[in-house]
Amino acid sequence: MFEHPLFMIFLTLSVFIISEKIFVHFNKNSLLNPVLITIILIIAIMSIFDISYEQYKEGTQIFNYLIAPAIVALAVPVYQNLKKVRSSLSLVLSATLISGIGIFVSALFLGTLFGLPDAMVEALSTKSITLPIALEIAALTDGSFPLVVIGVFSTGLPGVIVVPMLLKLLKVKDEALQGLVLGITAHAFGIARALAISPLAAAFASIGMVIMGCFAVVAVPIILKLGGF
Repeated sequence: MFEHPLFMIFLTLSVFIISEKIFVHFNKNSLLNPVLITIILIIAIMSIFDISYEQYKEGTQIFNYLIAPAIVALAVPVYQNLKKVRSSLSLVLSATLISGIGIFVSALFLGTLFGLPDAMVEALSTKSITLPIALEIAALTDGSFPLVVIGVFSTGLPGVIVVPMLLKLLKVKDEALQGLVLGITAHAFGIARALAISPLAAAFASIGMVIMGCFAVVAVPIILKLGGF
């Protein structure tokens, strides 16, 4: 039964729906992010019932084919809020570029400061970029794909927990700004969190992620080269 693809699909969807209900029930507490809770519960279930990663991967292969349509669907909230996006585009562009430089340079600086291997430092430079673009940059710079994946995920998940808490602490109530910060810092995870705020937040999160990715494709290889990596 555990090997059947339908079981894996049903398991994943059921756990996510339960996680989403927990998230909403506790007033959308950042510590109970549905993606994080889903990952924890799935890992626990796989351990209890001795389900291998290969079995789970094969059974949920269909979700990989849905990634592209899901990304295209992100254009919907952008289109719905196109007027607001256009009026703020110059500010969004400036904020994203400045943030991007700060993120990339600080990652390299901290990696070097703590004496991390070059491969890990390179992977850290792409930690705040959505995975498909990060992998393309890794291919251009001969980076390690596994390390890049770990870097992206280890940034995205904590990002959707920490960023909302910081925004609340700083009393940032502007939904567009909340979405932009989530998109820049936590890429696709940030967009998923922004969707829980509003379509406007999701629109700005999408724009932030896209601009950040486009900027990174040009900037990261140059920064790595200047840094001697």
